[in-house]
Amino acid sequence: MSINVYMVRHGQTYLNKYRRMQGWTNAPLTEKGIADGQAAGERLRHVHFDGVYSSDLARAAQTARYVMDANLTGDSQDLVELPDFREQFFGSFDGLSGVEAGHELANVLGLPADTTYGDLIQSMNSNELMDAFREADPAGDAEDANMFWTRINNGLDTLLQTHKDGDNVLLVVHGILLINLTNRFAGPDYKGVEPENGSVTTWQLDEDGLHIDTFNDTTTEW
Repeated sequence: MSINVYMVRHGQTYLNKYRRMQGWTNAPLTEKGIADGQAAGERLRHVHFDGVYSSDLARAAQTARYVMDANLTGDSQDLVELPDFREQFFGSFDGLSGVEAGHELANVLGLPADTTYGDLIQSMNSNELMDAFREADPAGDAEDANMFWTRINNGLDTLLQTHKDGDNVLLVVHGILLINLTNRFAGPDYKGVEPENGSVTTWQLDEDGLHIDTFNDTTTEW
């Protein structure tokens, strides 16, 4: 049994625009962010969705509504907001620039002072990086890998238990979450590649996990 999962990264927010860390903190969609959601909806307008989901963060839920506003299949699925699919939580690093966050982590990890968050994404795997955020967060709020994957696994189980073989599911999520998923399920070919706002990544989900079909697609019309 497998289901088809269309994962859309939410539209651009102001914190995205300013290149700031954005975990559970939420910023409004920019005009471009609204257009990102509408454009994704246009490309998915002919897909019949048997379930419509997003994380419960406003930027994802709003994007999901823009996607479904364009749908032409007559679907009337209610949006279900699932906290399990929130972005990775960066704790007190939320709102910092990638440079600032990288410097803080580098200090704790004993790395060169000019290390950036982008450098860490390239040099560490997702689990190591999540654990580093947890270790470095003075507030002790950031998620480590175990905390992150516990809720993600629960969310994936929810989809499997809710749907039948061949169902199409829309799931609007977040950039670092998508990077973590590709690192875990799709291998090194996608390491360090940030999906664009409004891009579509498609997967087959079964009891063995996720199997990637397309990644960071901004052009295909399904």
